[in-house]
Amino acid sequence: MNFRMKYTSGRLLASFVLCLLLPIAGAAESRQATAASYVQLGDKFLREKQFDRAVSAYGLALQFVPDFAEAFFKRGIAQQARGDFNAAIADFGRTLEAMPGCAEAYANRGYLLALRQDVDQALSDWAAALEINPKLTSALYNRGNLQLNQGNPDLAIADYDRLLQFEPSHLMAINNRGIARLKKGDIDGALADFNQAIRINSQFPEAYVNRGLLRLQLGDKTAAERDFSRSIHLRPSLREFIETRVDQLSQR
Repeated sequence: MNFRMKYTSGRLLASFVLCLLLPIAGAAESRQATAASYVQLGDKFLREKQFDRAVSAYGLALQFVPDFAEAFFKRGIAQQARGDFNAAIADFGRTLEAMPGCAEAYANRGYLLALRQDVDQALSDWAAALEINPKLTSALYNRGNLQLNQGNPDLAIADYDRLLQFEPSHLMAINNRGIARLKKGDIDGALADFNQAIRINSQFPEAYVNRGLLRLQLGDKTAAERDFSRSIHLRPSLREFIETRVDQLSQR
């Protein structure tokens, strides 16, 4: 019943705290100004989804200020966006060397390590991120997903609960908490979560799919078909997924 559960790095670019650099006179000050201008150029390319050019611009910034944490972090974002995960992991590591208190760098690196199936290191990075910033919801969400995928629904629910204290309307956290509750056999709790997600956003197809699959297993075929029809209306590409899952359930 786990429908399209995924990791996400969230809004980390916007939440990055800039390095505080002491005023330096002369040539060093000029290098800092030049590096900052290249970072701004990289930001422009990043917004325009020109990721290769963004990587190049941030690299130029680092030629002028080799320990510029912001440039490393944002280059990591661009590397990740263009699919070069190893380079992104390295850049988030360099960010942390220059700025050890950057929770977002730990969170982003943890996300990529999870995709690489490096479970222990991903959990370590998210723990470090949350020690620095206990309200970093992207780390809580991703760690919850990993715990769920690892067969630890209680730990997943704990992370989703904690996240929802800070973002009560986080739809995917509510939806995935419903999946975790279902894995524990908590049918009522799972149904309540799918219903809550739909109340918050009636255009959220994932919750309709999961509620439909749950209703089908409970024998309420008519209600399940309504949910499937609604989800396909919202996102036609879901038809194949639903048909496959229904077929699997019918063979049990």
